[in-house]
Amino acid sequence: MEYLTIEIPVHLWWRVDGCVDNSMAIDAVEAVIETTMVGSCVRDAGWRASAAFDGERDQYGWPPQRHPLPIVLRTAHWEWTLEQLDRWEPYATDSTSAEVRGLIAAALRDR
Repeated sequence: MEYLTIEIPVHLWWRVDGCVDNSMAIDAVEAVIETTMVGSCVRDAGWRASAAFDGERDQYGWPPQRHPLPIVLRTAHWEWTLEQLDRWEPYATDSTSAEVRGLIAAALRDR
């Protein structure tokens, strides 16, 4: 099992968390267990990285938007995360999806 740590700024992690949450909600209805299992791992990794921050937080409990979160996931989970970003890309209203996708893809390529 190969793990990879990618530092993702909080404001970009929100896009990952939202896409994964959407996929989990939709796929739960269809009983796609992989989405529930992998999605839980991905979201938990973000929560853990956020919880490790020792500083002032915003009104929702997040570290500052530009703070890099060191997210540790299995390589396969990062690849799955890219699929979820692609899945929700048609609904993106800003560039954060493409930006975070670029960070993840580059890290996977450079490992």
